[in-house]
This record gives sequence, structure tokens and C-alpha cells, in this order.
Amino acid sequence: MLTSLDNLNSNLFQQNLHTQFKVILPGNRPFNFELVQVMEGDSYPKIEMFSLYFRGPSAPRLPQQIHRLEHDKLGTFEIFLTAISSDAEGIVYESVFHRFRKPAP
Repeated sequence: MLTSLDNLNSNLFQQNLHTQFKVILPGNRPFNFELVQVMEGDSYPKIEMFSLYFRGPSAPRLPQQIHRLEHDKLGTFEIFLTAISSDAEGIVYESVFHRFRKPAP
């Protein structure tokens, strides 16, 4: 069962900085990404903005699309990833969240 992105926020990702996320590719062996940065956007009362940066291996380079990730604490979820840079350590991918905040219960 997939974890709803509504239940994941920048604070939860920040708590899991530098942990491993398994990337699930249909027909391939899973491989690991490391969450290397969580960057908060401008703060607005009704809008939540943040970006996640993952470092993956140099190959394969993932296409820009929605990918399924698994994490020991956060569960399985799908997010849109875009490769933004590469170096000797691998490829860095970004996922941007820009959405309405959930109302307080």
C-alpha cells in the first residue's frame, strides 16, 4: 500500500536526512538513493513549498517522471524526480513540493 504524499512533509523528510531510499524500477533490481538535502521554500500560511534532493548512482540515469521510492520509516510513495546535476559521486535528483497546507484538525 502506498503512503499518501499528504502525510509526508518537509519536517518528516528532514528527520530522515542522509538515510537510504530504495528506488523501484519495473523490470530492474532496486537501487539506493540518499536524501542529501531538504530545502524549505518561502513560508505562506496556506501554501507549503519544499524541495528534496537525492543522490543516486551514476547509472542508470532515471528519466524525468514519477518514480516509486521505499523507505524504512516513511513507507512506499511515488514522487516526480528530475536529474539536476552529476559529478564523480553520482547523479543528484530533485523533487519539488508546492501545495496547499492541510488544515489543522
